[in-house]
Amino acid sequence: MLSSFADGVNAYTERHRSSLNEEYLKILPVRETDLIAHYFRIINYEFLIKGELQAAQRLNAGSNAWTISGKKTSTGNAMLVANPHLWWAEPMLWHEQQLITDDHNLYGVSLVGQPSIVIGFNENVSWTHTVNPMDNTDFYEVKKNGNSYYLDGEYLPFEESSYTVKELKEDGTIVVHELNRKKTRHGVVITDTDDTAIAMRFAQMDGYTPFLEQYHLMGKAKNLDEFNEALSLRQMPFLNTLYADKSGNIMHHFGGLIPKKNGDWNKWQDVVPGDSSVNIWTRYYESNELPMVVNPPGGWLQNANEPPFLNTVPRVLNAEHFASHVTPEIEGRFYLRPQRSARLLHENDNISFDELVALKHDNKAEFALRIQDDLAELKRQTSDSLVLAAIETITDWDATYDSQSSGAIFFMEFVDTWATQKAVSSRGLLNVGFEKQWTIDDPLKTPDDFKNPEEMIGILKTAAQMHLEKYPSLEVPYGDYYRLKRGEYEYAATGGNQSLGIFRILSAVPDPENKDHFTGFFGDSFVMVVEMGENIKAKGLLSYGNSSNPDSPHYGDQLELFSKNELRDIWFDRASQEQHLLRKECMERMN
Repeated sequence: MLSSFADGVNAYTERHRSSLNEEYLKILPVRETDLIAHYFRIINYEFLIKGELQAAQRLNAGSNAWTISGKKTSTGNAMLVANPHLWWAEPMLWHEQQLITDDHNLYGVSLVGQPSIVIGFNENVSWTHTVNPMDNTDFYEVKKNGNSYYLDGEYLPFEESSYTVKELKEDGTIVVHELNRKKTRHGVVITDTDDTAIAMRFAQMDGYTPFLEQYHLMGKAKNLDEFNEALSLRQMPFLNTLYADKSGNIMHHFGGLIPKKNGDWNKWQDVVPGDSSVNIWTRYYESNELPMVVNPPGGWLQNANEPPFLNTVPRVLNAEHFASHVTPEIEGRFYLRPQRSARLLHENDNISFDELVALKHDNKAEFALRIQDDLAELKRQTSDSLVLAAIETITDWDATYDSQSSGAIFFMEFVDTWATQKAVSSRGLLNVGFEKQWTIDDPLKTPDDFKNPEEMIGILKTAAQMHLEKYPSLEVPYGDYYRLKRGEYEYAATGGNQSLGIFRILSAVPDPENKDHFTGFFGDSFVMVVEMGENIKAKGLLSYGNSSNPDSPHYGDQLELFSKNELRDIWFDRASQEQHLLRKECMERMN
């Protein structure tokens, strides 16, 4: 598969050489080793290691995922919603595709440059992923003495090796860099001083395997047992998997290469002393040892990047059944987006396919819904006309982030002002701003009630004043200032920031050409809704279009549907495909 994929890239570049950027032609031909290096860069470095090196949150990217059984659907068929959130730019662009073989018909997406479909469905099974909170990248501080380091009561020599990196310059010349690498038994040394060194250990450090085989078997699976056999390979070092099949089964599996460690979660979030080998992990949990729920009584499972212990309500998993270093506690991490996700499924029954599509596009801010009653109570405590207008802007608003929503932009200003005064993030307000704290016994309606109602009056006034310095009134249409742009296409935006408890994610950056306007760059990237009946029914959307070529008609051609909160039909069977065929190409394998 690696060879065929590389051959295809090379064949394409030969056929279309005149239309390609000369800069990229310099690195051809693409080899199998290039693909493996790209796998490693995206999965291990960009997703796992990079965030740790920057001492930041492991991954700002995320996803939503739902799977519901026939207990919750109008047809009795299981359904799945795939909803990854990534940047709308290289190297995180999805590529939608279909692979038809003698064995199976597989539809889905992969990241550009990866020959495996990683989110998709065939005639029998469907699956999607979310980023899971787990820790398989760690740092050790070791003592140094010259060219030796201290471990288990003795000084050992560093393992040293040299290697070269070739840099292709703009003028076409190649510069060769000679580099040295130091390792301890803990891992790779990333920095050192005269007395100490910091070594990094990460999953697959001593034996990297791209996830090609695992996803190949997942795509061929005909039932839950075959699918779980594929998951047991653990070639993907992180990710939740949510699953639905034609037999009606649904599943949530908290997967990845999770090390068996000495100590709890909190210990491993800091640099660990490296003087004892008891802290050097060498083994991983087997797939069937990790949190997993199959066919819960309530008939639904969800994940929005939180720990797995509230993947359905009432909950099935018990955190006490797993080592504390496997995943963090759910307390303090069941934020408003997963709460909104769970509420939408928990409070709806007899869901049709079209209703599931509509639920997926829910744009309400759970944060606003949670505090509208508290804000209304403040009217009794103030006569300030600006504060009263601010309260009415939020309480009269339906809490949606659609293009015509009138209170959405001011609500963001209010939350930002509140968080700034409390010196916390928007998420941090959940811990410091409410009298009733979050509890696992009431996970979908807490936290609640302002901790300091009087303080909120001043915050509302400050927020209103700041908002009116930028906008003509407190109530301005969201889509007038938040836009979707790609190539020649431009539309009003829908969706918003996850910290507000919005299920439909869109993050935006300031538009350099238009003050106080913003352009979407991150969020709902690929969306897929599948009903696993006798005949597959599926809709999807690749927000930015299925081409990165600005000259292609498919560069941004799906943004209009994004703006309208709509999906398009997925043409899964051959008859549908032939009905919509625009062009057919046959490529011969290069020898």
